[in-house]
Amino acid sequence: MRRTGLTMLAVALASSAVAVIGCSSGSSSTLGGGTGQNGDNGGGGSGASPAGTATPQPGPGGTPPASESGDGGGADGGNGNAILDARVLDYGEALRTASLKLVGDLPTLAQIQAIASAATPAAQATAYAADIDQMLADPRFTTQMIQYWRDTFKTGSPYSPVAKGSPSYDTAATFAAMVVVDDRPYTDILTASTGTCPTFANGTFTTASCTNGAPTAGVLTDPGIMSQYFEHMAFRRMRFIQETFVCSPFPAEYSATPEPMGQSLYTSPWDFDSIAGGPTAPINFQDTSAVICANCHTTLNHMAPLFGYFDANGKYVAGQMQVQTPVTPAVTSQLSDWLPAGQGFAWRNGTPVTDIPSLAQAIAADPDVATCAVNRIWDWAFSRGDIVNDLATVPTDVTASYVTDFTTGGLKLKAIIREIYTSDDFVRF
Repeated sequence: MRRTGLTMLAVALASSAVAVIGCSSGSSSTLGGGTGQNGDNGGGGSGASPAGTATPQPGPGGTPPASESGDGGGADGGNGNAILDARVLDYGEALRTASLKLVGDLPTLAQIQAIASAATPAAQATAYAADIDQMLADPRFTTQMIQYWRDTFKTGSPYSPVAKGSPSYDTAATFAAMVVVDDRPYTDILTASTGTCPTFANGTFTTASCTNGAPTAGVLTDPGIMSQYFEHMAFRRMRFIQETFVCSPFPAEYSATPEPMGQSLYTSPWDFDSIAGGPTAPINFQDTSAVICANCHTTLNHMAPLFGYFDANGKYVAGQMQVQTPVTPAVTSQLSDWLPAGQGFAWRNGTPVTDIPSLAQAIAADPDVATCAVNRIWDWAFSRGDIVNDLATVPTDVTASYVTDFTTGGLKLKAIIREIYTSDDFVRF
């Protein structure tokens, strides 16, 4: 039998908390909080942890932090293989679980009986795989995918009240679902330049481009997303990108040689003075009196200005900042509030970009993004909660083979959904 190398128990234990050095870039520790425009997304997290308190943080791609053991054999005291081997095949239970996830309904009596009457496990496996294929081709799978992306993007539901003048908060989820259902490369969710504001009705997608005037880059420039995550200096929009597509919070980058600084360590690979700061700066991102804000903001500040041109309704106003810098009284942000003169934009240190479309290409090329996409599907299949907010991290060994198949198979997420739902782990209980 194929093993992932970890039991589900080991997966859970690998999500334990560790302390990291850094600072929160938003008003809450989870992306669900804050002042987004869509009232259905008001669920917030607790505030940033007090100094000295251990703050659990997933690693890049939604894997456990490097300090945690990824060895499936040892996470439960050496009994991992015994627990794994104790599971038994149950295609009937797997069918029920898969059906509820993939089409939102229980399996039919005919499907149940076909598996129950199969003479051998191999015959059951064949019948079950055919059922999964049928579900993936079912129109109800599209509805389930739209809801999956609503949950992932935290954009609520189409039944939420939308204020006059506000954009649709459902086009991003609809577009992401369309990419999956139509078997397009996953990276289109980030990089597509047209047709990114579709609608879905009566079982049919209707392609449409967004009309908010932005240089289009998949869901990154979706008006509903930009409105949902509107906040000071566009930092909440950056958290959406990082946590949704990399599956880990800020800090996003770590130096191999951290430097003692102030009361803590400076862990970023960027030059410390690559961001705005000092006694005359509106916001002193170089402050070291408590947490080292630059650990997060050396990454944040090299992207956030690109998204400062979207207003509270997600409309892009070229050449005119629409976000404010949180001083008293608040003022319209300007580039020098984020970066000193001579600094450009970048996805990561050493990965410069010039605009939002080039940023989208850089994000799409990041291997952590592919890992994150697969790990989110794994967590969805096994009902493990959100990979960041719920700390449902996935050890590398568990999904490594799926990530390889994903990256070598054209980044087709529907194929990975099938692979996970027909995996040895999914059909054993």
